[in-house]
Amino acid sequence: MQLLEDYLGKEGELSRLIPDFVSRPVQIQMARAVVDAVSERKNALLEAGTGTGKTYAYLIPLIDSGKKVIISTGTKNLQDQLYFQDLPLIAGLIDNGYRTALLKGRANYVCPERLDKSLKVISGNTQSDILNRLVGVREWMSRTQTGDITELSDFSDDAAFASLITSTRDNCLGSSCPRIGECPLYLARSAANDADLTVVNHHLLFADIALREENLAQLLPRVETIVVDEAHQVSEVARQFFGDRIGSGQILELARDIKRELFLLGNDDRGLLHSAEQLERALGVMSSLVSSTGEIGDLSGWLQNQGETVVEGIDLALGELMQYLDISAIRSAGLQHCLQRANRLADQFALLTEAVPLDQAHVHWMQSYARGFVIHVSPVSIAAELSEHFNKPVPNWIFISATLSVGGKFDHIRASLGLDDASENLFASPFEYQAQVLSYVPEGLPQPGSDVHTRALIERLLPFFRSGKTFCLFTSHRALNLARELLAIEDDLHVLSQGQLPKAKLLERFRQMPDGTLLATQSFWEGVDLRGAGLKCLVIDKLPFGSSDDPISRAMMNAIESSGKNGFMEYLLPEAIISLMQGFGRLIRQESDEGLFVLGDPRVMTKPYGRLVLASLPPMTWTMDQSHALGHLRSLARIESKNEARQ
Repeated sequence: MQLLEDYLGKEGELSRLIPDFVSRPVQIQMARAVVDAVSERKNALLEAGTGTGKTYAYLIPLIDSGKKVIISTGTKNLQDQLYFQDLPLIAGLIDNGYRTALLKGRANYVCPERLDKSLKVISGNTQSDILNRLVGVREWMSRTQTGDITELSDFSDDAAFASLITSTRDNCLGSSCPRIGECPLYLARSAANDADLTVVNHHLLFADIALREENLAQLLPRVETIVVDEAHQVSEVARQFFGDRIGSGQILELARDIKRELFLLGNDDRGLLHSAEQLERALGVMSSLVSSTGEIGDLSGWLQNQGETVVEGIDLALGELMQYLDISAIRSAGLQHCLQRANRLADQFALLTEAVPLDQAHVHWMQSYARGFVIHVSPVSIAAELSEHFNKPVPNWIFISATLSVGGKFDHIRASLGLDDASENLFASPFEYQAQVLSYVPEGLPQPGSDVHTRALIERLLPFFRSGKTFCLFTSHRALNLARELLAIEDDLHVLSQGQLPKAKLLERFRQMPDGTLLATQSFWEGVDLRGAGLKCLVIDKLPFGSSDDPISRAMMNAIESSGKNGFMEYLLPEAIISLMQGFGRLIRQESDEGLFVLGDPRVMTKPYGRLVLASLPPMTWTMDQSHALGHLRSLARIESKNEARQ
């Protein structure tokens, strides 16, 4: 197709416009596969190895098709990058009249109604710091074109303040809101309905699918093609929307909203105020009880043996609250809405805290956090639910990721997504991994997954940390914390660790360091690009198998094994391989990169399944010889120093 050569070829438009653009045959091949999927209206699975240039490979055919399209990305950061950087460039080249829109979930937009109420309440309470910040948001609202709170960087990690100015599905007044005409969320949805191409994220995409399934509403426009980038995340994200759940935060926010409404009415209803405070205390009691448990896989058993009293306390508090709201709701639209929420949340909490054993297709479980909990009823497999949507003739779905296949086969992703009919294409990375990477498995390490293993691995790697800039990815916070303690006593090492700074600032600090080591865990395995940072060594402490305590993994394994198959080989191992490939992708980001990859898990060399792990990674030279690996890293560091001296 000449159009693709005109844009992606060696003499193409992108070569002319982008100084470091590299024309790659594999990128053009992938773009042709997108053309075929769009024109034939068929589903497609496209694995695009690191460096393929997948974003341009799908943007050009999509825009040229003239069809109405949704692109879904894995994170809001990737959403912004696609919408503000990549999309304007390609759309401007192909069609200056092309209409695009960016749409996020409601928690990303300021709610003018809640902002106004918060200003009134905080003004009355004379909390000057919060008041000054709220006034700043109001001034910003007079200038912003979007109302997207990511433009306000000073509270990006401040959930408590964000709750004062954003709405949730529970507390949004919807069409009855007096400020709906100026609501950034509804304006963004309107723009998406009019757009040719809308950029969303996976959470919003599957929230929309779940709402349509319940015939409640729709959040996204109807389109002809949906492209899902970072599609390896789909199963995990979608599961959140195909079960049922309730969190302590939802109920706590109800109590706080009632107290805000009462403040605006003069705080003259002591009975209602007391009942809201009693609900807060009841939630606090249950949160304290479960805060140290992590995840409770058998919630029905816990409810019968330990949780009955605290759950009953919340039930009684909700019942009393509704009695007072029945009397007081007539006083304001806000209290009327709170009554509706209270009825809905009370029913949902009662249903999800029934100690009733479920069928094998669902898991009844609870997550606990430092300040709260979430109760879930989750489907073990969502393949059947997804299949109903993915196998319809319109829209057609194109799933794209650097990590979709296991051992070159797409069986695992097909099964998890319920895809009956989809073309498959595997576009290998253009990087020369055989020449660019040496992979090292330390010999004689203890069994992975223990403190003894972490201690032995860190001790073995001390000379490596002193020889080249290193990024360490751990499979657990426990291992990360232990590694940080062990390295803290090494005075000559420069060590950064996840949690010291916000993620973006931590990565920027590491990027600017001439040498040193960065320690991180799961949230850094994806979406981290250290291109140009001088990274020479990537360490992954062990194969990232799912925890045996995870209720979904355990239920999935049981379901597979009850059908006569091997749960480890069919589920746990493929999931671990995909996660490992994502982590490995942090090392080589461009043709000029070279590095050492350390996998601190000897099972890849000793267990039969190790062959499948190695076959799923790019072809590389592997060694268990420490002197060979250390010598390689030191030679890379010397080359880096010489290059810097020439500059």
